[in-house]
Formats: sequence, structure tokens, C-alpha cells
Amino acid sequence: MSVGLPPQQMEAAKRRKPKQVAPAPGWIMPEEQSAEHSEAYNATHGPSQAAVVHTGPSGLLVGEAAGGPVTVRLFRNRPTRILTTVPEYMLWLFAFRCVSLGAHLSILADEHRRWQALAGTVERCGGTVDLLGKGGVVPSQGRPYRPSLVVDDASFYDGLQAPLGPWQAMLAQVDAAASGAVHWLRSADMALLSPANSRTVENLRRAYALNQRQTKMCANLDGNEAVLVMPRRVVRVQIPPTQSEYRLLFGG
Repeated sequence: MSVGLPPQQMEAAKRRKPKQVAPAPGWIMPEEQSAEHSEAYNATHGPSQAAVVHTGPSGLLVGEAAGGPVTVRLFRNRPTRILTTVPEYMLWLFAFRCVSLGAHLSILADEHRRWQALAGTVERCGGTVDLLGKGGVVPSQGRPYRPSLVVDDASFYDGLQAPLGPWQAMLAQVDAAASGAVHWLRSADMALLSPANSRTVENLRRAYALNQRQTKMCANLDGNEAVLVMPRRVVRVQIPPTQSEYRLLFGG
């Protein structure tokens, strides 16, 4: 089974050429951000380090925003949970990009058929993947050189409450417009959503203390746009596949 892209995105992916963009800072988890601005950090990274070359954003590429690439430090020495309500092709892109960073992919799904094409592509590209059903064993942690991504697309598993280890991330696909979504959102480090209706936006506002300007940013997304949301932070990001991703994942 293949996952189809909207027609305009299919044509755009075929024509897509590499372009130069100004680097944008990668997203930093709140606790990491405060640590980098601590007294100890400033003491060891003072003016004497000002000449260090900056290499731009690092981490997992989510997509592109107005200021350039948007990246997240997904794999850390502690667990990371992401709540997603996105089209299937965006899930595939996110998972495939994690594999490109060296991650082992574990997929918990009610219907394995929906994920078999992605699993086959991962294996042909030299990655490793497990399609797991009820009772399947998820890795207890990842390693710095071999992180672990767990995708929760199953009714029998609760990825937002399941135990995770260091260098491991959980991608939980849920309905962010549901009545219980505020609790789910608060259980996650961040959320990636597309589209976002009025109920979804209200749940985001309540869960992540968004202001009026930020809630407006979550509405009226284009076909290939999503919002990446953390407490008091929102960015609209375009998530089109590259030419290589389109060819490998969607048969272009």
C-alpha cells in the first residue's frame, strides 16, 4: 500500500530543487534552554568562545518555516514524547527522517498493512524496523549512536503513558480534537498537528498556555503545513518531501 500526496504536493516534490535558506535555530526543550542560559553555562561559554563556528540547526529536520529549517532535538539522554494528529504521509516522513539519523523504528499498529510499504523502504535503505502487534516488545531505551523511535498507531497501546528510556522518542497519533486531548497534550513534550480545527486549537490553548496570537497561528493551515507546538511556543512549518523522499516513499 502506498500513501498518496495531494496532487499539488506531488508536482511540487517532482520539481523541488535544493535551495539556500538562512539557518534558523533548532527548537530546544525548555529545560535545555534554561540550562544553556545558566550561570555554569555562561561561565564556560563566555566571550572566549565567541569565535566558534556556528553550523546552523541540528537535530531532526521537521520542515521549513519562514526563517529557514525547523529542527528538534528529538533524541536526548531522557525520553521525548510527541503527540501527532497529521496526515499519514507526514507520519511516514517523520519516521523515515528519524531512521536517517540512525534510529531503530518500532511501529505498534492495529493494521500492519498500512505500514508495510514504509517498513519495506526502511529495510531497503539499510535501516531496521519492527512491526509490532498486541503483546509486542518495545525497546526499553535507545543509545546515543542507535536511538529508538516508537510509533503508536494502535488502540491497544498508550504511547503517552508507556515507560520510555533515554535516547528514545515516542510518536503517538491521536485525535487532538477529542474531549480528553488536553490531558494527552500535557503528557507530551510537543505536538505536531495538521489540520487544526477550532476544538483542536482550543485544546492547544488550554494545554500549552497559548496567547491569542499563537492560537491564530494554529488556524487556516495550507495543505502541506503543520503547527509544531510546545508550552507557549508555536511555529508553522511546511513539510513537503524532498525529491529523494518522494521517490523512495511515494513512488515518484
